[in-house]
This record gives sequence, structure tokens and C-alpha cells, in this order.
Amino acid sequence: MPFDTPVAPAPAAVRLPLSVAQRDIWTAHALDPTGVKYNVAECREILGPVDPELMAAAWLRLVEEADFLRVRGFEDDGEQVWQLVDAAGADAGNTAPRSLPFTDVSAADDPEAEAWRLIDGMISAPFDLIRRPPVRCALIKLGEERYFYFYGFHHLVVDGVGVSMALARLVELYERAVAGEPWGPSPFGSLADLLAEDAEYRGSERAAADLAAWREHLDGAPDAPAGLVRGTGRAPAAHGGLPFARRSVRVSAADADRLRAVARGERVSWSVLLVALFSVYLHRVTGREELVLALPVTGRTTRQARSTPGMLSNVVPLRLRVRPGEPLGALVRSAAAEVKHGLRHQLTRYEDLCRAAGTVDGSRRLAAPVLNIMGFHAELTVCGRPTLNHNVSNGPVDDLAVAVLDLGAGNGLRIDFDTPVDGVDTASVAAHQDRFAAFLTTVLAADRPAERRIADLDVLSDAERALLTGPWAGPVADTAGTAGTTLVERFEEQAARHPDGTALIDGERSVTYAELNAAANRWARHLVARGLGRGDLAGVLLERGVRFATAVLAVLKTGAAHVLLDPDFPDERLRAAAADAGIRHLLTRPSLAGRLDGPWATHTEAPGELLSYGPGNPGLPVAPDDPACLMFTSGSTGRPKAILSSHRNLVSTLVGQPYLPTGPDQVYLQCSPVSWDAFSLEFWGGLLHGGTVVLQPGQKPEPALVTELARRHGVTTLLLSATLFNYLTDEHPEAFSTVTTAFTVGEAASPAHVHKLQRIEPGITILNGYGPAEVMIFATTHTVEPGERPHTAIPIGTPLVNKASYVLDPHLNLCPPGTTGELYVAGEGLAHGYLGRPDLTAVRFVPNPFGPGRLYRTGDLARFDAEGRLVYEGRADDQIKIRGFRIEPGETEAALLTHPGVAQAVVTVHEKRLAAYVVTDGDSHSDTHPDLHPEEIRRHVAERLPEHLVPTYLTLLDRLPVTPNGKIDKRALPAPTALLATRRAPRTRTEETLVALFGTTLETTDPIGIDDSFFALGGHSLLAARLTNHIADVLGVRLTIRDVFGSPTV
Repeated sequence: MPFDTPVAPAPAAVRLPLSVAQRDIWTAHALDPTGVKYNVAECREILGPVDPELMAAAWLRLVEEADFLRVRGFEDDGEQVWQLVDAAGADAGNTAPRSLPFTDVSAADDPEAEAWRLIDGMISAPFDLIRRPPVRCALIKLGEERYFYFYGFHHLVVDGVGVSMALARLVELYERAVAGEPWGPSPFGSLADLLAEDAEYRGSERAAADLAAWREHLDGAPDAPAGLVRGTGRAPAAHGGLPFARRSVRVSAADADRLRAVARGERVSWSVLLVALFSVYLHRVTGREELVLALPVTGRTTRQARSTPGMLSNVVPLRLRVRPGEPLGALVRSAAAEVKHGLRHQLTRYEDLCRAAGTVDGSRRLAAPVLNIMGFHAELTVCGRPTLNHNVSNGPVDDLAVAVLDLGAGNGLRIDFDTPVDGVDTASVAAHQDRFAAFLTTVLAADRPAERRIADLDVLSDAERALLTGPWAGPVADTAGTAGTTLVERFEEQAARHPDGTALIDGERSVTYAELNAAANRWARHLVARGLGRGDLAGVLLERGVRFATAVLAVLKTGAAHVLLDPDFPDERLRAAAADAGIRHLLTRPSLAGRLDGPWATHTEAPGELLSYGPGNPGLPVAPDDPACLMFTSGSTGRPKAILSSHRNLVSTLVGQPYLPTGPDQVYLQCSPVSWDAFSLEFWGGLLHGGTVVLQPGQKPEPALVTELARRHGVTTLLLSATLFNYLTDEHPEAFSTVTTAFTVGEAASPAHVHKLQRIEPGITILNGYGPAEVMIFATTHTVEPGERPHTAIPIGTPLVNKASYVLDPHLNLCPPGTTGELYVAGEGLAHGYLGRPDLTAVRFVPNPFGPGRLYRTGDLARFDAEGRLVYEGRADDQIKIRGFRIEPGETEAALLTHPGVAQAVVTVHEKRLAAYVVTDGDSHSDTHPDLHPEEIRRHVAERLPEHLVPTYLTLLDRLPVTPNGKIDKRALPAPTALLATRRAPRTRTEETLVALFGTTLETTDPIGIDDSFFALGGHSLLAARLTNHIADVLGVRLTIRDVFGSPTV
């Protein structure tokens, strides 16, 4: 057999530098020399006979021709270089591959399984880059006309295109051997020339121009989405012993043909169309309208590069803007332009772009996910017999990587979804695989798909849509017999059923249902005689106690709705709330009446002064949809929003709901501020079911009192803000000794504290509750099971009965499971809207596209996990929550701007406290105007807003930093400044002790003076509770939170 045309042997000592593309891989391998993440491999299935000896001869000729098959790593004075080894093995012990291993498994019970077992063993073994070239190939016989040719390499020496070039040449050499023809000249260039060309480019003006073009192109680009397949569910199995998992799906030949046809119609390649379709899919599953994809490219722009197998491949970022209102064709044209830009500048290494963007530490990504479109050599035949390509590994997988393989004419496409093994949820990967394949089929089957609006391209499968609008949206039940009643009817039923049962406990006083009902009836008759009636709003300004509870019931029995006014609020806030509500009557007591003058009838009489009125139920008309209460929540315009809710909203949330323990044996503690909707659960949760309500003195929950009252009265149901829940679990776990059901609400639940309490009280049921005031108390709840992962974020759970929840994109399309979108709530708990604000009501309460009624747009971001539970993901706007309070920074900013010396203001959050930044009037300076001292500005705000809206930090600036487009750049704001008075040192030993306790409680080592306010230093009500504990332990004096609020300095 005339195997002529010898290849000139390489000198044994030839050394070559590593290319830029190879240096980072070398470093990564040096850090993990036993790792296999950079192993790349394919298996070519040959559907015909193969002569192993001739194939081995062709293989040895290929080794002579292709330099990459004969290199090994070497370090020369700290510099990484290649040593090019002679094919004859001149460098003993560092030889090039001398033969092609052949194995016959055709006699095995399952030849294919045995072949893949051998392949798995080869690809999962690490390469030794120093001792020999990182090459591992084999020929495996499965049958007389079925062979596997396996070829595996370390990514350091070759990329996919180089492998494909070598494979094509190997087949050509084999066919020449079969035909008895000469080998012919080698088509390959030399590796030395390739590396020299690469080095020349790196130092050229073109390289600098390419990098500059990328910098400009990517300026302002968002970080790429990460964690598309992250989760805590069942992890996927490793792929053939490699550190990644793979799921594959086939695209039919018919769909592949339609893909090419649509692409031809748009005058683009099918790969560009696929980029556009994948971008639409990512837009729908991430909610992002701007994406940066990672597209692998050949990195071959010259004749030398196109003729030399080696490692040149690169990744280019594709910055794509998906505009839902535009047709798909517009995105296809944009994708074509973006691909053209990427190919024009493809020689700039992706690693250099990451360094320029500051993403090399892995905390964020410049581009993701990877979309690798591999269409080379799909039609390869061996001696006229067809072959099939089986891709085994494309290299490292850090997140989701999608590879699309052209399987040749009539075979369609294969799409591989590669993911890491650790921290990945198998169900999430499977969902992406099935969903994207179905999405392609649906889009391509449509009439003129390029003309369809992107917003109308649905990525949901029928099964997913059925889940999201059915079971996962929440249970539905006929509640005509429950929600069709009113608070008044439900309470009066309980009073008739349990007349001698204890309704209220207030200190040492107990009130039965009969006594409470009679007192409320007398007061209601008096109020009706004074003009209060159905449809009116009546303010209640009373401290928590029996008189307060009676007033609430009395107002409702008249047919009016109550507006609960917190006596702890500043007078200006109370006046604004009463005026905004348009109250016609005010129920208060003489000592409070002077705080709230206005055009309303004021009632200061005590229930005991109304004995002349009959004790029977008034029987006045009240309907389920009549307003029952008006609550205020923070408003972004500076004015709080007034939420008007009905009897139906309350009853449907508190009656017939499995989450809520009910009955005469239940004891509720009412300790939440009366301005919260949580008040309604604590108050009505007992009174609508014959239970007992224990009233905590004071307007704020005090941990010591909560603990004492819970133990003394055997409280069974306790609702707490997450902050208070955590505090009691740490400091007063005895508060839960009789509690059977505890709710943690208002903020993200702490898994550590929840599981700690479960260990302390094994029988307790703990629920994480979620719900804005607009949907009344709760929209969803999650019961935390003792076996749940202790360090995993606790879901906000599943919807209540008849309170459907949906996760939607900005166009009100359902988001796929696992995709973050905005949470919308429907059903019987929805408020009427915002009193006097039809514009805002129309924005937040929108028509329900999935059923009758409306949806409330919560502004909260959430996603459904694989089990159909909602997981909270933050806010879609600037609204925040601190210690359970809903806060619009705009409301605090508006109060700051009412100060005559403040010109600009912005409010942010720092360490769970409000931080204000203020620019004063140009003619005003704090050193010449005492009223411009930060403490005075803070006092100005405190006179207008509740304590939770008053900033802890207040920093004076000459100007506010802005972004290039003129918006305030909050990320550029300096660290906030604490508000400190002119400092006076402690004068006595007691003052020294108190100063030390201030510092301990606030966890600060900064100097504290005796005139510094505990709250200006960062304190709040729960820290005040902790301070009282410290003072009791050290000084033996028991104070209350009210004492600290009344005297906040040493």
C-alpha cells in the first residue's frame, strides 16, 4: 500500500508559546490537575463496515500531520510553553500516540451499553498535560456494520472546529487507504505559524480597536441572568462521569426544515433565527427585555487559522433587546446585526472582556447562558456509508449551556441542555428542555411567524398553563354561606352561641360575649341617633382596650366603616388621615379629643354612660360588600394611600380557611398596631369563632408583655412580625409555651429561627404568611414542616381558598414555573380600592384575564417552585419593608422636602434602617442655621410621620450624584451618617452604665453621649425591648418600651 508523501519530522526540542486562548485554561488545569471539566469529546457512529488496520494506519498518518496531536505542556522559567513531540516518539517517555486502540464488543449482551461504558471511562479520566499529548481515541466494533470512533482531547489543545477538521481528514485518509491511493499532501498549517499569527494580532492596532469596539458596545449592558436551573430539588445525574449533567431533545426534520424556510424568508441563516427565538424564550422565562447571550465562535478569520487544527474558539457576547410589542422579524434582523458585530470582532478574547467588565471573580456574568450552534460536518460519510455524530462533552459547564447540533438532512436537530451537577434542580432543567422544544414547534407551525408580536409568542405548555390557572392558582370553594355574611352577623352568632364565653381579656378584666355585644349595641344605637349610618366612615382614636374593642364593634353595627387611628402617630399624621378618609364621626376620649379637631362629630362618652339605650342587636342593614374598614399604607407621592375594604374581604379571609385555627378553645393575642391589617386576624380571628382575644396594653408589641400575657392566659395563636418572631425565639422562647400556631409575617422568615423554635417547641405549627393590606391579611401561607431544609429560604406558600394568585410578566402573561414575575392576587379578599384615588385604583386593580373580577398588582416579585409554592423574590419598585412596615421612600422624601431649608432629598435603606440624604437650600448652611442641623431636620420629619418612616441616618450633601441620563445614582451615595447630638460625656456611674448598654444593644463601638437619642443612633422598638432587658439585668430596674420612647437619651 503506497503510503507516500512523508511529513517532515519536527525537531525533538521544538518549543512553542501558549496562545492567549490557552493560558487561562492552563491556569485552571494547574489549579485542579485531576479535574475533567476541560475534557472535550465526540463519538462518530459509522453505519457500515470498517477495517481496523486501515483505520489505524490512517490515524497514525493523521498524528504525523496534525501538530495538536503531538504537543505536551511544559514550563520554562515560569512560562507555559508547548513541546512539539516527533510522531516517531523521539522524546522517550513523552511520546505521541503510536496506535489507535481497537476493541470488539459485538459479542457482549448489550454492545451499545458496553461501548458507552468504555467511552465513559476514557472521557472521565483526567489528562496529564506534562507527560504526553492530551489525546485519547479509540475504535469500537458493535457489529459488522456498526462502529464507534471515539475521540477525546483536553480543550487546551483543540476546539470543536479543530476536531472536526481532524475527523474529516481522518476519513479522507481512511478512504484513500481503502482505495489503495497515496495519502496526498497534508492540508494542515503548522501550529507554530498559527501561534505566531495569534501573537502578532494581540500586539496590533486592530486588537486595540476590537477591544475598544467591545467596550463601547457593552457599555451599560446588564449582568447576565444566572441560576436559570438552580434549585434545591433532586440533583441531576452526572453525564458519563463528567462534572455536568445533560438532557437532550430532538427537533424533528420537519421542524428543522421549517426553521430553515423561515430563515430564508427573513434572509438570514437558520442559526441567526435560532438566536432570536432563544432570546424570546429567555425573555419570557426571565422577564428581561435586555439580554446578553454567550455565543461560541470559531475564532478563525484567516487562511492559516482555517487550515490549522488547534485551540482558537472564543465566546462573543450578543447584546439583544427584546421589545415585546414588535414582531419577531424585527428581533431577527437585530440578531443578525448583533451576530455580524460579534463575528467582526471575534478575535478579542472573552476572558479579556470579562476582565474589562470586572466579572472574572464569578460573582456575576458578562454573558449567559451559552448558546452553541454546531453545524459543521453534519453530512460526513465513510466510504459512502452514513455516520451519526454523538457529542459527548463541549468543555466546562458553569450554568445552563445549550448546544444545538445539526444532525444532517432528514435527521433534524438535537438540542443538549448541559448544567452543573451541584445546586441544580432536575425538574427545572427538564422544564426548560420540554418548554423550549414545544415553543420552537409552536412558533414554526404558525402562519407567518416572523410577523407575530413577540408578546403573543407563548412559551407555556398546555400542562403548565393548566397548573398555573388551576391547582397552583389556589383552591376554589363555594363560600356563599360564609363570605356572604358580615362581621356583624358572624359576631352576633357567636354572642348568641357562647354568651358566657370570654370574648376579651384586658389586664385583670374579662368581658363575656354577652357583655361585649350589649355594650356595642348600646353605643351603636347612640351613634345612629347622632347621625352615623350605613356608608359613613367613623374614626376610632383610642388606646387598645375594652373601650376600643367596643367602639370598633359599635361602628360596624351602625352600617358604617371604621378608621382606626393610632394614638402613637404624630398629630399632623392623625389630622391628615382623618381628613383624607373624610370621617363624619370620631370616637375617642376627652384626653385625646384635643389632638384631632375637625368638621366631624366627636364622641367622648364611655360605654357605661349609655345604659339608657337598649342592649339588643340593632338589626340595621349591612351587606357583605359594604365597606368595613379603611386602612392607610405608605404612599410614594408623600400621602399615605387609603385602602377601603369590605366585610366580605375580612370574612372570606378569616372564615372557612384551613390555615387558621378556630373555635371557642382558641386564645388570640392582639398586640399588632391597630393600623396594620394584622390587627384584623388577631381581633376577628377570635371573635368570629367564639374564641378569646387578649388585649396587650400599649400600641406597639412589647416582647416582655407579649411573653407575660401569652403564658398567663394560655395564648394558642400568635401573629408576629418576622423581626419580633426572631427576637422572642432568641430572648423569650417561653412566650411560645402554650402556643399551638405561630405566624411569622411582614418580612422574609428566618429559617434559622423557625427551625430553632421547632426544636424548642416540637408540637408547634409555624406558618409563613404573606399578603399586602389590599388583599386583607394573607393571600398565601406556608406551613413549615419540621423536616424542611434549615438553611433554605422559606416559601410564602400557596394561595388561600378563593384568593387566586398568579405570577405574570409586564404584559399580564403567565410566567412559566420557576420564572420570576410580578405577583397578582384575585378573589374575595381584594379591597374596593384606594379612597378618593380612582387613578391609582385603576393602576393597581386591573381586570382579571383568567376569570371574573379584578387582579391586584402587588408590586412584589415571586416565582413558583417545582412543588407549586410561591417563593418571594423582592420588589418590582422602590417600596421596602422594615420590621414588617410597608414603606414607600417617597413618603419620607416628601416629608423632608416640607422643611424650608431642604432643596433635594433621597431615601434609601442601610442595614435595615432608613437613610436620608439631603441637599439644603443654596442660601442655607447648618452652621449658620441651627434648624438645618440633621437632628433638627429629623425632628421635623418625626413631627409628621410615624416612627417607622423617620430616617435613622441623615446625611447632608452638596449635591446628589446622578447617572449619565440624569437620574439619582443611589449606588454612588456615600455611607450614611448617624445623627449625633453635641456629645456630652457621662457624669455618673449610672450614666456610664447606660451609655455602655446603649452601645451593646446597638452593636456599635462609636462614642455615645448622654444627649444622643437611642433612636437617632439606629434604635427601634424591638431594640428598645432588648435595651430594657439589659437594663433590668444590670441595674435591676424594669422599664417598658414606652419609657424608652418617652426618654430616648441617657
